[in-house]
Amino acid sequence: MMADPFTVAVPAEVRSLEPFVAAGVLGATEVHLAGWVARASGVHDPLVSLAVAMAAWSSRHGHACAVLGELAATVAREQAVRPADFDTGEAAPSAMIPWPHPGAWLTALRAAPDTVVRVVDGWDTEAVLDTRPLVLHSDRVYLQRHWVDECSVAASLRTLAVPIDGALAGGAATLFDHLLPAEVDGEPNLQRRAAEVALGNRLALIVGGPGTGKTYSVARLLAVLLEQALEQNQQLRVALAAPTGKAAARLQESISAALAEPALAMHTSAPVREALAGVVPTTVHRLLGPLATRRQRFRHDASNPLQHDVVVVDETSMVSLPLLARLADAIRPEARLVLIGDPDQLESVELGAVLGDLVEAASGSTGPLTENAVRLIRGHRFGGGSPIALLADAVRRGDADQALVHLRNGAPSASMIESDNPIAQAVVAEVRSVVEPLLAEVRRAAEAGLAEEALLASSRVRLLCAHRQGRFGVATWNQLGEEWMCGPGTTRITWYPGRPLLVSRNDPRLGLSNGDTGVVVRELDRLVAVFASGRGLLRFDPVQLEEVETAYAMTVHKSQGSEYSTVVMVLPPPSSPLAGRELVYTGLTRARERLVVVGSEAAVRQAVSTPTRRMTGLAASLA
Repeated sequence: MMADPFTVAVPAEVRSLEPFVAAGVLGATEVHLAGWVARASGVHDPLVSLAVAMAAWSSRHGHACAVLGELAATVAREQAVRPADFDTGEAAPSAMIPWPHPGAWLTALRAAPDTVVRVVDGWDTEAVLDTRPLVLHSDRVYLQRHWVDECSVAASLRTLAVPIDGALAGGAATLFDHLLPAEVDGEPNLQRRAAEVALGNRLALIVGGPGTGKTYSVARLLAVLLEQALEQNQQLRVALAAPTGKAAARLQESISAALAEPALAMHTSAPVREALAGVVPTTVHRLLGPLATRRQRFRHDASNPLQHDVVVVDETSMVSLPLLARLADAIRPEARLVLIGDPDQLESVELGAVLGDLVEAASGSTGPLTENAVRLIRGHRFGGGSPIALLADAVRRGDADQALVHLRNGAPSASMIESDNPIAQAVVAEVRSVVEPLLAEVRRAAEAGLAEEALLASSRVRLLCAHRQGRFGVATWNQLGEEWMCGPGTTRITWYPGRPLLVSRNDPRLGLSNGDTGVVVRELDRLVAVFASGRGLLRFDPVQLEEVETAYAMTVHKSQGSEYSTVVMVLPPPSSPLAGRELVYTGLTRARERLVVVGSEAAVRQAVSTPTRRMTGLAASLA
């Protein structure tokens, strides 16, 4: 986000940062941190001050570090459009930013007093915590806490990435063959391979797109491990976790669906099924036990590790670097850690790109993770030749031509409304024709007091946007959705039957998590907000809900971990810094049956051809 230069007072010690403030790059947080470091250390070198400010800028924009040779291009990408111009999509004027030459910058940092810059030649195997604000490794500049987190993750995963005896015998081996046969339709079964990696290693990465069977494989793996423990008269302590409450709920649905399938019901014993059904997914934060008085610190750590034998984390692409550092630190050396996710999706809204980094590290011919990762490619949700699956593959490859072919081929399951103005009358009318009949089903069930039916109907359709405001944003499309639900000219009211809800902040008081979705229904002449949970339906008086939003539309980021029968995705304009491959891929793969993309050819081409790349060093540390 661009800073307002008129609201940032630049301290005298760092006047050299004024051009970066004027250009809208640096804000008060970065400038005052740089000023504090200059005052505390007595070091007034403009290049050192700029390094402090840009390390803080990088952190605020999700990067683990500032790569000196990449900063100019990265900042230009972030500053491509003013927030005020998102509605028009007009590019902001180019700013003449006086970037130093990376070589001269690197020389200045290496020559800086070691009271400010700690220069290292390799990754720390143990945390080094001192008063130096910056760490310089190669051409990467870190704020110290992010360097410590990156080193902690690398050290913990290196410790876990060791082979173990995964041999099965007796009933467990027989069950494994029944649940995950070596071949399917005459081809090697990658899902079995994924389970074998998890059996034979303390650390396993199971990655793939939607519908490739990641949780399918893990559910069967857990059944086999539970059978093995039962035969050996041992207790297997299993934890299932996800980054958000919504993702944890989806994981619960996946495990429940696996238990209902004939193969598990036929070949597993009642104690195994009961044990698997008794493992209730939670969020990673709740698993670790947050401490109310210390942010990003938890009850479980290396000195008080989790007692689970197997820890499974779903939707790992949404896990931030600091959170993975805390989790990996809390895993016992003799436990198994299984990380599941899709590395082609959007990364965490916070800091880092951990799953992508781990997969990159594992893809090399050498390194500690090369034997720990399996990518699943067989599509089960869509079917291998479905238009949505073919479109997702084209986007993942960065093939904009093929993506446009699939969107324009006339298939009802994946289509495009081509326009550079998403709120043009004809465009809105076409979107309405898709969405309004589905909203009418929600309204009918909600008015009749059929809570489960209303929740199910509400999950059948969602409008997804990159922006929050303007023509391309959530606010505009939520207003349109409300008109379609309540009728034109309806007096705007906050609570009404059929209103879809999105929890925007964790609420331990009510047992709701950020990302949980619900709907308002009429029950016995009163309105009730209903949410689904692992404990069944939760009902609340609307006045109890403090942090909820209307959810006809939501950001693509908020939709991660969810899926809907029908998705309408409003692409950002091609000049938007949010136009990226991972955003499009994540949005379109939320659709199970029907996808409608609203945008121009230029918007598709720009997004599909623009991969997001965060500045990190984790992949290199594990290479």
